Amino acid sequence: MIVVLADDLSGAAELAGVALRHGLSAEVQTGFSAATDAEVVCVDTDTRLLPPAEAAHIAATVARAAVAARPEWIFKKCDSVLRGPVLAEARAMARATGRRRIVILSANPTRGRVIRAGRYFVEDVPLNQTDFAHDPAHPRTTASVAGLLGNDLAGVETPDAETAADVARAAATVDHSTLPVGAADFFSALLAARGPASAAQAMRAQQECASTFNEAGTRTIPHSAIHTPHFPTLLVCGSVASWGQRRAGAEKLGIPVFALPHDLAAAGDALRSQGCGLLGIGDSPATQGVTPAVLTQTLAASVAALLGAVPVARLLLEGGATARAVIRAQGWSQLRACEASAPGIGALRPTAAPGPLLLIKPGSYPWPAAVWP
Repeated sequence: MIVVLADDLSGAAELAGVALRHGLSAEVQTGFSAATDAEVVCVDTDTRLLPPAEAAHIAATVARAAVAARPEWIFKKCDSVLRGPVLAEARAMARATGRRRIVILSANPTRGRVIRAGRYFVEDVPLNQTDFAHDPAHPRTTASVAGLLGNDLAGVETPDAETAADVARAAATVDHSTLPVGAADFFSALLAARGPASAAQAMRAQQECASTFNEAGTRTIPHSAIHTPHFPTLLVCGSVASWGQRRAGAEKLGIPVFALPHDLAAAGDALRSQGCGLLGIGDSPATQGVTPAVLTQTLAASVAALLGAVPVARLLLEGGATARAVIRAQGWSQLRACEASAPGIGALRPTAAPGPLLLIKPGSYPWPAAVWP
């Protein structure tokens, strides 16, 4: 077993998809459980928005439980632009697992996010000059990796990475005394360094998910079917920053749009008749003065109501906080990774009972054209 601790659910789902593409069965859990046959267990600690001391305590507690299960190795998934208490969690996990060395590599060269001379760039633009500078919870006001981590890097290595080869070289230095911390490219390089992917294993893992719920598998629902009532798809956007773009894209395609306060009866009718709908927090006066946590919980409650009324086949969830709230509202604690339809997207199904196919992505990346209708 390989154990991944992620600070939000979209990150856990993303790395479960990476594991699957490397030929390993994978599961996402909202609390660590060794009672699984998955080869990779990705645990959402839900700590990105917590104070450093509280996040560190949770990360250490989960890490100790994971070590007791005697995993082959442990990886700490962090946000690609280092939002959240990354260093506090990494140090707490290193102490809990007896690792003497920490390597933090959050660059994703495959997605245009690189570290050059200790500075972070997104598509060659310094991080602090991108939209991340205006992040409501973790504004990225510097491109310095050291500055993003708080400048106290004693015992911590933060290598540059401009290419996949750079990431692979960093992965090759990781041994059993090292806690690797990073994003999807680093995790993928570590999996590659520990043995070639098995096509047979990958096919088995994908079929395992699809065989139980093949009616709505990612291969069995063609993209063109998203607009038919036979395969209802609910698109959920919990990001205020992304709402304008998502709404415009949906309206251009004739997809019904519902923002707070939600007209659930109309949304249900749209799903039944048109097979698709976009549900979000939106930017109406109803959202003004309401905390993000309350807005997210209200959105999750609306999703739960629609799932109870309409047999939704696909559920597209944008952002870790949104995904976590929806999954918690449904009572799902373990979800099996299925074939991801595009890099950066996690495809999951609940293991305890039949449910929709969940496609989950981090809020900082756009939906690939193959997924967003």
